[in-house]
Amino acid sequence: MPTALLRRLRHFAHVWKHIRSMRRERARHVPAVGSVVRTGHRLLIVPSDPWTLIGAKGDEAMMQSVVGRLRLHTPALEVGVVTATPAAQEAAQQLGFLPVDAWSGSLTEGLRRIDAFAPDMMVVLGADVLDGYYSPITAARMLLTAHAAASSGTRVSILGFSFNVKPHRLLKPVFDSLPANVSVNLRDRLSHERFQQFTSALSQLVSDAAFMLHPDARQSEVERVAAWAARRRAAGQVVLGFNVHPMLIRNASPSQVAGLIDSAISALREVCSHRPVSLLLLSHDYRGSDGDDVCLAPIANALSAAMPDRVLYPTTKFTAAQLKALAGNTDGVVTGRMHLAIASLGMERPVAALTYQDKFQGLFAHFGYPERFLLDPSGAADPRRLASMIEDFIDQLPALTATVKQRLPDVQRASALNLSVLTA
Repeated sequence: MPTALLRRLRHFAHVWKHIRSMRRERARHVPAVGSVVRTGHRLLIVPSDPWTLIGAKGDEAMMQSVVGRLRLHTPALEVGVVTATPAAQEAAQQLGFLPVDAWSGSLTEGLRRIDAFAPDMMVVLGADVLDGYYSPITAARMLLTAHAAASSGTRVSILGFSFNVKPHRLLKPVFDSLPANVSVNLRDRLSHERFQQFTSALSQLVSDAAFMLHPDARQSEVERVAAWAARRRAAGQVVLGFNVHPMLIRNASPSQVAGLIDSAISALREVCSHRPVSLLLLSHDYRGSDGDDVCLAPIANALSAAMPDRVLYPTTKFTAAQLKALAGNTDGVVTGRMHLAIASLGMERPVAALTYQDKFQGLFAHFGYPERFLLDPSGAADPRRLASMIEDFIDQLPALTATVKQRLPDVQRASALNLSVLTA
């Protein structure tokens, strides 16, 4: 048997064993109903990244959006978040949340700790992980946690998530068995259609919960960026946000990452030689070797040497709300991060996307937005294709801005549907 096939079979068996074991744990779990006190205003968040919690700003954006909206209904809301590491516990406390160590052990242990927290409401951050692309075991655990909570009387919403064209097949029985009182939300039409073809679980179409996030410009570095953008615009320049990151290519080799960086440098030089453009490089993920700085730092170094007045690369670790305010200082954003695109669109700024995992097509569909402003990883690694798309994007900014402004109110209303089961 070929080695590669043998590895795939062993991996499948490993995943099957773990998911089967967790399903049995969930089935055996009996909530200690008599020993917990529900307050009527306690929310528990199950993040997609319980290890860093806020390394991905998209998760932070969804958490803050949900908490802000729910506190309009329940001002005394207490918020807990599931964590797996001391770093995540510290991050939770910085956000004003109570860390609940319900991930580092077995599912049984985690469910007992959730019972002790006694949530009245639970939100699960589906993001882009529930189709099993990154880890079917993580996806299964999140879903089984939601299942157990709903079975004990907690109101549960799985926030709008993406669903790619090849979901992990071992997740089908996990989705199929979800109770009808778990609100399952898909954040775009394509994901919703794929989900309905994959599982019998009930679901509804929404838009991403992060569209409810309010921007926060009350920070000195955000103010500095705003002042720089105003000066560049006064000089007759278009302020273009730009983001690229290593995760555009799954398991990218160092040479592939270097290729993305070189392509971006060449393309942006070309664009700046043909258009009156200033560049705001925006990092939206701070997770080490997978983070955006891996690509953006060398791009900034290369471009700043030739045109220092036209390039700004703020390296502060901003909050999601601050990043949304930063996006509002641009005229448009080219990005490989879904939630930077959402932040930009939420500030009525057009986007062009460097795509992966089929995620951006559905987002664009919410806005009736032209798909020629989607560029796959091979295109992002080709400086001529990348420069051509960016120049087209800049030329179309007025028309694209009008489209975004027209569609945004409907998208924001669809975002609020994520919480309908919790606010009814």
